[in-house]
Amino acid sequence: MNKKEKLGNFTAEDAPEYEDMLQCMRCGFCLPTCPTFALTGRERSSPRGRVALARAVAENKLEFTQAVKEEAYFCLDCRACTTACPSGVRAGEVMEICRSQSHQQSPLGHIGRSFREFILQRMLPNPDLLEKSMLPARLYQRLGIQWLVRHSKALKLGPAWIDKAEGMMPKLDAPLRPQLPEVTPALGEKRGKVGFFLGCIMTLMYPEVSRQTVRVLAHQGFDVITPKETKCCGAPHLNEGDRQTARELALFNLDLFLKADVDYIVTDCAGCGASLKEYEELLAEEEDHQRLELFRSKVRDVQELLCDVGLRTEGLKPVKTSVTYHEPCHLCHAQGVSNQPRELLKAIPGVEFREMNEASWCCGSAATWGLKFSDESQQVLDRKLSNVAATDAEHLVTANPGCHLQLAWGLKQAGMKQDVLHLMELLGRATPEV
Repeated sequence: MNKKEKLGNFTAEDAPEYEDMLQCMRCGFCLPTCPTFALTGRERSSPRGRVALARAVAENKLEFTQAVKEEAYFCLDCRACTTACPSGVRAGEVMEICRSQSHQQSPLGHIGRSFREFILQRMLPNPDLLEKSMLPARLYQRLGIQWLVRHSKALKLGPAWIDKAEGMMPKLDAPLRPQLPEVTPALGEKRGKVGFFLGCIMTLMYPEVSRQTVRVLAHQGFDVITPKETKCCGAPHLNEGDRQTARELALFNLDLFLKADVDYIVTDCAGCGASLKEYEELLAEEEDHQRLELFRSKVRDVQELLCDVGLRTEGLKPVKTSVTYHEPCHLCHAQGVSNQPRELLKAIPGVEFREMNEASWCCGSAATWGLKFSDESQQVLDRKLSNVAATDAEHLVTANPGCHLQLAWGLKQAGMKQDVLHLMELLGRATPEV
């Protein structure tokens, strides 16, 4: 459907695909996979219920009501329903588009709209501004203000999401983007050239993860090109219903990485990877199909790439520990990358891998969902932590910064012994220094 074509009671701009809604057979296979349906038992909060709401809007049987808007945002967009669906219905993506519709049909007030536009249209697309915005937070930690705030319990007096957001903040170091060289040469026999897509959250909150990603890729025989001009992948914009800014960012990144002439475009962030792999659909009406197809053919999660080309294990140091693995939704469900991380974990010398029950069940983060619905998020998280505890592993491994933040906070709150590692951190420990 052309994005300008009106569909029922949806506005002309960015209406969902009608065919995506027609595909739903209401078989119910999605119900056991949906965290919000498990929490509420409410049909409208199930994938098939949400698709039915959207179809009713498309067929002029229902206005774009408050209930439709609420369900668009109450959906975690974890994509577990798509994995379970025999017809491949993409309920999460339908709800993602409905978020864009909600801003068109029920715009925020002036203050709310201005704040949203500043974050999505000015800050996130500007790497320099984004990095400067984190300076107050680093000073907050360095000057001891955080210690005072946490020990005073002052944040308990405000909304729960503020206390949680502050508690989730990891130790912040200087952003990685300015520190990484444009080119990191391959070591040993060269196997190719990769363009490293450094994500916003990774450079700001987990710089050591991406530092290890680059080091491991070089050790595995890849020249690593890290374009400093890279902009946000657009995932936060899609999540918050700003599809136009997401397209502008996608067009910029598409040009940047195709000009780099690399064999692969690699990321260590599951959310970024899912977004990059969906540029082909997002830009279908703006960009040449062959260029989109070429870009999509090159995108890989770093774990996907290393497993597919074969991990060089000679020379790796033993890491004697036990781990379990939480599958990020946007890695296993959105990208179909599930077995590869497990294979890598088993290939690291000394690592004992312990499979977790419901490893692919959402952790309750889902971008801003965990803050908007803090009580429901805690219930989803508790289910995950119970499964982590049952493994008695020393470390919990994952591969997405949103999951990392949520799980690390949850483990700390629950007084559990595990810490959270990105798989590339663990592989980095096994990779010898040169």
